[in-house]
Amino acid sequence: MTGSLEEYAGIALAASGNGDLNEAVAALERVPAGSPGRGTLAAALLWPLLANLQVDLRTLRRLGRVLAIAEADPPDSPHWPAMRAGARVAALMADTLADRITDPHATLAELERLVAEAGTDTRFTPIFESARMGLTLMTALHDGDESAYRRLPEQFARMRANAGPGAKDVPIEAQLELIEALVAAMHARRKGTDLHEALRRAGQAAERLPADDPLRTMVMQHLGALSGDAVADSDHWTMTDQDRAMQRGFAAARMLGMGEETDPRKIETAIGHLREAVALVPPDDLNRAFHLTGLAMGLFRRSEVTNSTAGLDEAMSLLTTARELAGDADHPHWSLINELLDAVQTRLGHTSASEHPAWLDAMRGHTFHVMVQSDLAGAALAAADASQDALDFARRGLHDRDAAGAIKALDAGRGLALFAATEVGRVAARLRAAGRADLAVRWESALASGDPERLPTTLRREAFRVLAEQGMPALLDPPGLPEIRRALRDLDADVLVYLVPGDRGLPGHAVLAPADGPPSYLTLPNLRPDDDLEVEQYLTTAARRDMGPAGAGKRPDTAFAGSLDGLCRWAWRAAMGPVVEQYLPRLRTLPAGRPPRIVLVPTGKLALIPWQAARRRDGRYAIESVAVSQVVSARMLCHAAALPPVRLAPTGLIVGDPDTGGVADDLPSARVEAWAIRRTFYPGARYVGRRLDDSVSPTGPGSADEVRDWLTSSSPGAGAVLHLACHGFASTGRGTAYLLLAGGDRLAAETIGPLLARAPEREVGLVVLAGCHTGRAISGYDEAYSLGTAFLAAGVRSVLSTLWPIPDAATSVLMFMFHHFLRVERRPVWDALHRAQLWMIDPRREPPERMPAELRDELARTDPAEVAAWAGFVHWGR
Repeated sequence: MTGSLEEYAGIALAASGNGDLNEAVAALERVPAGSPGRGTLAAALLWPLLANLQVDLRTLRRLGRVLAIAEADPPDSPHWPAMRAGARVAALMADTLADRITDPHATLAELERLVAEAGTDTRFTPIFESARMGLTLMTALHDGDESAYRRLPEQFARMRANAGPGAKDVPIEAQLELIEALVAAMHARRKGTDLHEALRRAGQAAERLPADDPLRTMVMQHLGALSGDAVADSDHWTMTDQDRAMQRGFAAARMLGMGEETDPRKIETAIGHLREAVALVPPDDLNRAFHLTGLAMGLFRRSEVTNSTAGLDEAMSLLTTARELAGDADHPHWSLINELLDAVQTRLGHTSASEHPAWLDAMRGHTFHVMVQSDLAGAALAAADASQDALDFARRGLHDRDAAGAIKALDAGRGLALFAATEVGRVAARLRAAGRADLAVRWESALASGDPERLPTTLRREAFRVLAEQGMPALLDPPGLPEIRRALRDLDADVLVYLVPGDRGLPGHAVLAPADGPPSYLTLPNLRPDDDLEVEQYLTTAARRDMGPAGAGKRPDTAFAGSLDGLCRWAWRAAMGPVVEQYLPRLRTLPAGRPPRIVLVPTGKLALIPWQAARRRDGRYAIESVAVSQVVSARMLCHAAALPPVRLAPTGLIVGDPDTGGVADDLPSARVEAWAIRRTFYPGARYVGRRLDDSVSPTGPGSADEVRDWLTSSSPGAGAVLHLACHGFASTGRGTAYLLLAGGDRLAAETIGPLLARAPEREVGLVVLAGCHTGRAISGYDEAYSLGTAFLAAGVRSVLSTLWPIPDAATSVLMFMFHHFLRVERRPVWDALHRAQLWMIDPRREPPERMPAELRDELARTDPAEVAAWAGFVHWGR
């Protein structure tokens, strides 16, 4: 009995902060279960254990054992609920570190319940924040939530602020470097790519944190296991079977060189590790599909290196099981599983890419992953791999002479963030049709708020899971040829043309889907922009020009103009010449009363080329033979065709060179342009911005709010035409594009869709973006998310945008002529631009009688036939 009393005394002393906690816990565990006061002593120990918490598995598991003793006989104390909540959260941290969380959403919800139980007790706030960050990271990994990844640095900084003495002395660079490296590691793990560099960076960053920092302890403890450097030491008692499986999996991945290893012995060793990993995880383990896929990858690589099909049947079986475990496109490894399955099937000769859905299933995973992101930056990150995967599938289709399969593959990976933006406004109606009016109400409420945080990935995933039961593949898949043909006919176009650049020794291609007839393709050996000096010169001078001030477009740029000359000759030789001279004459149905009209989908860097200005050796431009429009994808083509046309009246909103408060140069010619267009063609339109005498229009300065109000106006007299003669800005590095308006206010591309989604009855027929870079993609060439396409995705019927900073005076003349052909000669939008550009290059051009004297003066001071003056404008939509 005396010994028990001594142990009780030691435990009580440690609970008061004056004894050895390790000895006290050991003594507590020696006290027989059911002994009087055992639970009370355990509860008393929880506070010093929590107050001195180290985020490592051994410490957390010890705390969990003490919590279990306390919960078996809890004390009758008002402080117990908060104490229990803090300890339970620490136990959740242990499960997170041990990779034992099977449902991170449920665990995160449990965390929030425990935080609520703690009430106003702030003693456990650092623990709650640390656990919340870890679970958020795990949930983001589970969901593929790129938007959540992006928010982690903010959460990380908040957690560090509460992390105890010395934390605030750590350089912020170490904090950000660590979180970025951890996010990169999570990306690599989800996508099955190389972890080594991300883990190395994480280790270096963690070592820069204080020695007693809990995050450093947590990171350093797991880096060895994740890096796979210590398979021989994997019997350490703190490691679970899941830890050992992950360790072997990543060790094998490094041995395989991410699928590039050629040494058969290393490959065989890696396969052995992968088999052990599969054996270590139970059938219901969250990561079992990942380990099965890893083993299949090892077997596939062995097959490639040995030039044998041995092991591929097993790989097929493993991947089939992995698919079943993954379930559907919402699983983070769905695309990886199906890409590998498609590769195995192809190597076995079972099927071609167009006949089997495995590669299409892979692309469905990419599409779903993009659609559930809560912001544009997250969607762009999610789409990063989609375009290259689609291009690889398409090239394989072309190798098999399967033009239809190539078209489907190309479109499956294009403009996914933009496509997601078009679907946001339709989800509520789809949910109601699926019998989920409750979820539709939540969706509409979130959408109406205008706050992306109110429409998070969790809500998006819930909504799209419901829609999955109503035929999700139809939503995730690109349109088929019948839909493309119907859209082309509705838009009075003749052929959809994908331009695919050559790469790695392969030629380029034009893949063609006509409105009437079978799809086909042209092999284009010269369509290799990376290998052509003329293209390089153009891209270099254009990039240098882009780095100038916002008003640089009005200044002469002889280097840029000179680069266009060689570029236009290359564009004809590489692509437009074969399309115009070899393909179009073979069309089954040739148009009557108009030139052939092609709708281009240029992929990769080809999106930067002014294809309508491609020039033959004799000096004839492509635009003199064909009318050229562009589209992001067949999805967006069908989206545009499905919208009813909007009648254009002499009303609308004209924005003329608003005063940016010195942020950018004045655009006096844009002022002349806007004033002349309003006075001549849209007398009923509202004019905002500056007038010719530099005074501010009495109807408004041209602010961002004025444009927003017009876009969502329900007034019958608001009109359907928006002409923006103002600065546009696009930055691929920052992933942003915006219109620069009065006072330096911005109207950002990513806000346009949610804005118009809140006014579903509003119909805008035409938006003219006469400023610089309004057609420049900001999130990758193949995503094609720009100011112009953002308006299209939001439901605007037709858009004109620009590839580069257009010379101010020349733009004014071209824009006047565009509206002349649109309003006076009653031409469709695409034809009005086509005719205006032809007028610019016609040496016998005559200005219309109604062209004001100010614009005639502009015409006299410029050469409208220069390519830089007219070829930068592109038509999109109807």
